[in-house]
Amino acid sequence: MMPTAADRPAPYLLDSSDVVLQLNTSIATGLSQADAGARLAEKGSNTLVTAPPVPAWRHFLAQFQDPLVYLLLAAVAITLAAWALEGFKGWPIDALVILIIVCLNGVLSFAQEARSQRAAAALARLTTTRSTVLRGGVSLQVPSATLVPGDMLLLGEGDSIGADARLLRANLLRVDEASLTGESQAVRKDPRTLHAASLLAERSNMVFKGSFVAQGNGLAVVTATGMDIEMGASANLLNTTQKATSPMRWRSRSFVNVKSPARATPVLAARLRNSRLSCAATLNPRAS
Repeated sequence: MMPTAADRPAPYLLDSSDVVLQLNTSIATGLSQADAGARLAEKGSNTLVTAPPVPAWRHFLAQFQDPLVYLLLAAVAITLAAWALEGFKGWPIDALVILIIVCLNGVLSFAQEARSQRAAAALARLTTTRSTVLRGGVSLQVPSATLVPGDMLLLGEGDSIGADARLLRANLLRVDEASLTGESQAVRKDPRTLHAASLLAERSNMVFKGSFVAQGNGLAVVTATGMDIEMGASANLLNTTQKATSPMRWRSRSFVNVKSPARATPVLAARLRNSRLSCAATLNPRAS
């Protein structure tokens, strides 16, 4: 069984030949297809773990989890109670209109969210990346999801880097790492060993998933895949972070929580009082 990325010393602090030896691979031929398959079965797919999908029915019910909706439903209940006190005369138009509006708003919000999710999923399928590797001495293009530690990555201009890897050779290689480090310009890469712990942006002998080759070419050995890559920490953070409330929804909640009860209480009390008076007048016409 191969040691995990956490068990090995940081590859940017090791000589490139030591990294190759540690990963039990070959610069000349890369991994064999059988070895790559066995490592893929052991390590799993080179993809980031995402939070489990929320069922559609929960998405739908979530559209109604809002204080403003609760207030409207409370108004419906009070209106129906007043209608009952009045002897069920006529139709409770106010209650019906509010219910229709609340339901339509929920259905439209759910449909819009579902459409956005489908568009994002379709875009993710279209942007699936492929990487060029040496397998058994042959240059192959494989889905980046099938990369494993020990794979030899052949890097060329315009390539999207499919895994974290230690550079072995570089020819005028520059990599755009803006998605990871925020650097506005491509950084120069050099396979020489670093001798002190460095920040991510200063690891000049490493290339990382999520970046792409802006210039030159090179050869690198994959050192980490899946959730072991540098982007894995960000993915974990995203999976454990609660969904933020939009500014518009936050303001509506603040309005409902602070102002609406104070304004709604006298109105609802007056409505109930008028309903009771109306009911009393109906039962005792002489008193009126």
